[in-house]
Amino acid sequence: EEDASRAERKHAEDIAERGAALKNVELFKALTDEERRALAGRLRIAPFVRGEAMTRQNAEAHWLYLITKGDAEVRVSVDGNLSEKIATLHAGDFFGEMGMMTGAQRSATVIALSEVECYRIDKEAFHDILRSRPQIAEDISEVLARRRAELDAAREDLNEEAKRSRMREHQGDLLQRIRNFFAL
Repeated sequence: EEDASRAERKHAEDIAERGAALKNVELFKALTDEERRALAGRLRIAPFVRGEAMTRQNAEAHWLYLITKGDAEVRVSVDGNLSEKIATLHAGDFFGEMGMMTGAQRSATVIALSEVECYRIDKEAFHDILRSRPQIAEDISEVLARRRAELDAAREDLNEEAKRSRMREHQGDLLQRIRNFFAL
Protein backbone atom coordinates (compact mmCIF):
# COMPACT_ATOMS: atom_id res chain seq x y z
CA GLU A 1 0.00 0.00 0.00
CA GLU A 2 2.82 2.40 0.90
CA ASP A 3 4.69 1.44 -2.28
CA ALA A 4 1.57 2.13 -4.35
CA SER A 5 1.17 5.53 -2.71
CA ARG A 6 4.83 6.36 -3.36
CA ALA A 7 4.48 5.23 -6.99
CA GLU A 8 1.41 7.45 -7.41
CA ARG A 9 3.26 10.44 -5.94
CA LYS A 10 6.24 9.78 -8.22
CA HIS A 11 3.94 9.53 -11.25
CA ALA A 12 2.17 12.79 -10.31
CA GLU A 13 5.55 14.54 -9.89
CA ASP A 14 6.70 13.18 -13.25
CA ILE A 15 3.54 14.44 -15.00
CA ALA A 16 3.94 17.85 -13.30
CA GLU A 17 7.57 18.03 -14.48
CA ARG A 18 6.57 17.13 -18.03
CA GLY A 19 3.70 19.64 -17.94
CA ALA A 20 6.12 22.35 -16.82
CA ALA A 21 8.42 21.48 -19.73
CA LEU A 22 5.48 21.80 -22.15
CA LYS A 23 4.42 25.14 -20.66
CA ASN A 24 7.75 26.65 -21.75
CA VAL A 25 7.30 25.56 -25.38
CA GLU A 26 5.92 28.31 -27.63
CA LEU A 27 4.00 25.75 -29.68
CA PHE A 28 1.94 24.73 -26.63
CA LYS A 29 1.26 28.19 -25.13
CA ALA A 30 -2.35 28.11 -26.40
CA LEU A 31 -3.11 24.92 -24.45
CA THR A 32 -4.94 25.01 -21.14
CA ASP A 33 -3.29 23.50 -18.04
CA GLU A 34 -5.62 20.52 -18.37
CA GLU A 35 -4.67 19.99 -22.03
CA ARG A 36 -0.96 20.25 -21.14
CA ARG A 37 -1.43 17.66 -18.36
CA ALA A 38 -3.15 15.29 -20.79
CA LEU A 39 -0.33 15.74 -23.31
CA ALA A 40 2.31 15.39 -20.56
CA GLY A 41 0.97 11.95 -19.74
CA ARG A 42 1.66 10.84 -23.31
CA LEU A 43 5.26 12.09 -23.59
CA ARG A 44 7.96 9.46 -24.05
CA ILE A 45 11.61 9.80 -23.04
CA ALA A 46 14.08 9.73 -25.95
CA PRO A 47 17.81 9.75 -25.05
CA PHE A 48 20.62 10.33 -27.58
CA VAL A 49 24.40 9.98 -27.33
CA ARG A 50 26.91 12.57 -28.53
CA GLY A 51 27.23 12.49 -32.32
CA GLU A 52 23.98 10.59 -32.87
CA ALA A 53 21.60 11.80 -35.57
CA MET A 54 18.38 12.59 -33.73
CA THR A 55 16.57 13.04 -37.03
CA ARG A 56 17.65 13.21 -40.68
CA GLN A 57 16.69 15.65 -43.41
CA ASN A 58 14.06 14.21 -45.81
CA ALA A 59 13.18 11.35 -43.44
CA GLU A 60 9.56 10.60 -42.64
CA ALA A 61 8.54 12.49 -39.53
CA HIS A 62 6.81 10.74 -36.65
CA TRP A 63 7.54 12.84 -33.58
CA LEU A 64 8.13 16.28 -32.16
CA TYR A 65 11.07 16.41 -29.75
CA LEU A 66 11.43 18.66 -26.72
CA ILE A 67 15.02 18.86 -25.46
CA THR A 68 15.25 18.68 -21.67
CA LYS A 69 19.02 18.22 -21.33
CA GLY A 70 22.00 18.75 -23.63
CA ASP A 71 22.69 20.51 -26.92
CA ALA A 72 22.09 19.64 -30.57
CA GLU A 73 23.06 21.10 -33.92
CA VAL A 74 20.63 21.70 -36.79
CA ARG A 75 22.14 21.11 -40.22
CA VAL A 76 20.61 21.59 -43.69
CA SER A 77 21.81 20.29 -47.06
CA VAL A 78 20.78 22.26 -50.14
CA ASP A 79 20.80 20.49 -53.52
CA GLY A 80 22.88 17.62 -52.17
CA ASN A 81 25.74 19.87 -51.07
CA LEU A 82 27.50 19.41 -47.74
CA SER A 83 25.24 20.23 -44.86
CA GLU A 84 25.52 23.63 -43.25
CA LYS A 85 24.94 24.38 -39.58
CA ILE A 86 22.01 26.75 -39.20
CA ALA A 87 21.24 26.59 -35.47
CA THR A 88 22.14 25.13 -32.10
CA LEU A 89 19.37 23.82 -29.86
CA HIS A 90 19.47 23.68 -26.07
CA ALA A 91 17.31 22.46 -23.18
CA GLY A 92 13.83 23.96 -23.64
CA ASP A 93 14.07 24.03 -27.44
CA PHE A 94 11.98 21.78 -29.67
CA PHE A 95 12.17 20.43 -33.22
CA GLY A 96 10.15 18.20 -35.52
CA GLU A 97 6.97 20.24 -35.20
CA MET A 98 6.36 20.55 -38.95
CA GLY A 99 6.35 16.80 -39.48
CA MET A 100 4.17 16.08 -36.46
CA MET A 101 1.63 18.76 -37.37
CA THR A 102 1.51 18.39 -41.19
CA GLY A 103 3.11 15.05 -42.12
CA ALA A 104 5.92 16.86 -43.98
CA GLN A 105 9.31 15.19 -44.31
CA ARG A 106 12.12 16.39 -42.05
CA SER A 107 13.54 19.69 -43.32
CA ALA A 108 16.86 19.37 -41.45
CA THR A 109 19.20 16.93 -39.76
CA VAL A 110 19.64 17.30 -36.00
CA ILE A 111 22.81 15.92 -34.38
CA ALA A 112 23.39 15.53 -30.62
CA LEU A 113 26.41 17.64 -29.56
CA SER A 114 26.40 16.05 -26.10
CA GLU A 115 24.35 13.48 -24.21
CA VAL A 116 20.81 14.68 -24.98
CA GLU A 117 17.54 13.82 -23.29
CA CYS A 118 14.25 14.65 -24.96
CA TYR A 119 10.58 14.11 -24.54
CA ARG A 120 8.97 12.79 -27.70
CA ILE A 121 5.37 13.52 -28.75
CA ASP A 122 3.55 11.76 -31.57
CA LYS A 123 0.64 12.87 -33.74
CA GLU A 124 -1.91 10.75 -31.88
CA ALA A 125 -1.06 12.39 -28.56
CA PHE A 126 -1.87 15.78 -30.02
CA HIS A 127 -4.85 14.66 -32.10
CA ASP A 128 -7.30 14.44 -29.17
CA ILE A 129 -6.55 18.02 -28.11
CA LEU A 130 -6.98 19.39 -31.64
CA ARG A 131 -10.26 17.54 -32.11
CA SER A 132 -11.69 18.94 -28.88
CA ARG A 133 -10.48 22.49 -29.63
CA PRO A 134 -9.72 22.90 -33.37
CA GLN A 135 -9.07 26.65 -33.07
CA ILE A 136 -5.69 25.80 -31.49
CA ALA A 137 -4.59 24.94 -35.04
CA GLU A 138 -4.52 28.67 -35.86
CA ASP A 139 -2.11 29.48 -33.02
CA ILE A 140 0.07 26.54 -33.97
CA SER A 141 0.11 27.48 -37.66
CA GLU A 142 1.40 30.93 -36.68
CA VAL A 143 4.30 29.41 -34.71
CA LEU A 144 5.06 26.96 -37.54
CA ALA A 145 4.97 29.75 -40.14
CA ARG A 146 7.41 31.84 -38.12
CA ARG A 147 9.80 28.91 -37.67
CA ARG A 148 9.58 27.97 -41.35
CA ALA A 149 10.30 31.59 -42.35
CA GLU A 150 13.34 31.54 -40.05
CA LEU A 151 14.56 28.35 -41.72
CA ASP A 152 13.97 29.90 -45.16
CA ALA A 153 15.86 33.03 -44.07
CA ALA A 154 18.84 30.93 -42.97
CA ARG A 155 18.81 28.89 -46.20
CA GLU A 156 18.24 31.81 -48.57
CA ASP A 157 19.80 34.72 -46.63
CA LEU A 158 16.51 36.67 -46.52
CA ASN A 159 16.22 40.12 -44.96
CA GLU A 160 13.62 40.87 -42.24
CA GLU A 161 10.98 42.20 -44.65
CA ALA A 162 11.28 39.15 -46.90
CA LYS A 163 11.14 36.91 -43.83
CA ARG A 164 7.91 38.56 -42.59
CA SER A 165 6.40 38.26 -46.05
CA ARG A 166 7.35 34.58 -46.21
CA MET A 167 5.77 34.01 -42.79
CA ARG A 168 2.44 35.46 -43.94
CA GLU A 169 2.55 33.28 -47.07
CA HIS A 170 3.21 30.14 -45.04
CA GLN A 171 0.58 30.62 -42.34
CA GLY A 172 -2.58 30.07 -44.40
CA ASP A 173 -1.03 27.10 -46.17
CA LEU A 174 0.13 25.54 -42.91
CA LEU A 175 -3.24 26.01 -41.22
CA GLN A 176 -4.90 24.15 -44.10
CA ARG A 177 -2.28 21.38 -43.99
CA ILE A 178 -2.78 20.94 -40.23
CA ARG A 179 -6.55 20.75 -40.69
CA ASN A 180 -6.17 18.21 -43.50
CA PHE A 181 -3.57 16.10 -41.65
CA PHE A 182 -5.71 15.90 -38.50
CA ALA A 183 -9.02 15.72 -40.44
CA LEU A 184 -10.41 18.78 -38.62
